[in-house]
Amino acid sequence: MTPSKKSTKKSSTVVLIATTLAITILSSGLVEAKPAMAHKADISHPKGTSPWPKYGEKPETNTPEVKAWVKTVNWDKVPKLPIRYTKSSGDPPECPKKDPPKSDCWWTCTGCYAPDDVVDCPGKKQWGLTFDDGPEPATTDDLFDLLDDRNVTATFFVTGMKSTKAPWLLQETIDRGHHLASHTWSHSGLTTLTNEEIVAELMWTQKYIFDHTGYKVKYFRPPYGDIDNRVRGIARELGFRTVIWSNDWDTQDWQLPE
Repeated sequence: MTPSKKSTKKSSTVVLIATTLAITILSSGLVEAKPAMAHKADISHPKGTSPWPKYGEKPETNTPEVKAWVKTVNWDKVPKLPIRYTKSSGDPPECPKKDPPKSDCWWTCTGCYAPDDVVDCPGKKQWGLTFDDGPEPATTDDLFDLLDDRNVTATFFVTGMKSTKAPWLLQETIDRGHHLASHTWSHSGLTTLTNEEIVAELMWTQKYIFDHTGYKVKYFRPPYGDIDNRVRGIARELGFRTVIWSNDWDTQDWQLPE
């Protein structure tokens, strides 16, 4: 496991490096472990339960599962903050001209971290390697081989949506000695969603991973780092801990052409 799972405070020698899985250091020309191909989304689901959310869409909130998950939240512990504005559904929010209250601890527009956010590793001269937005057939396999060659393990923050197209890679991530964590279902900016939508994003992803591996994820990274104390409150009530990254060591690889 990487040392990224238990960090608390920042220091100049301890970093948590975030990398987008779809754009990785694999551009060096490694041979693909599996041929690139189109994969159909996994639509299987346990008998008597709702189908998995549709690929490319936010999960619906009117299913029996989501309604049951919503009931487990003590809403008195969730701050009543506004749903943030976004120009396009699924994208990160637009920051307002007027700074939001500090009590919102809205990372996107103020860079605020909560005391229990995982930002850095706990010890000196430690670093944690993390990859977001997968799994991706072929790319993830190549990445596994590269990490094996370097004798390095990492944390993979996967989306539920992409997992439906490569469910076998979830178990392989664990079998290779890496750590699985959640990057929500549809990769939407969480502060732009309703309370019920946030619950659905987190819990459908957890359920999908559990149903395919028996592993119950407890760590999640908000897409775009978009989180405030409303989202944190919901995540805590559902048993999740928020993982961000070290700004000083952000790879910024998402800005590279694919």
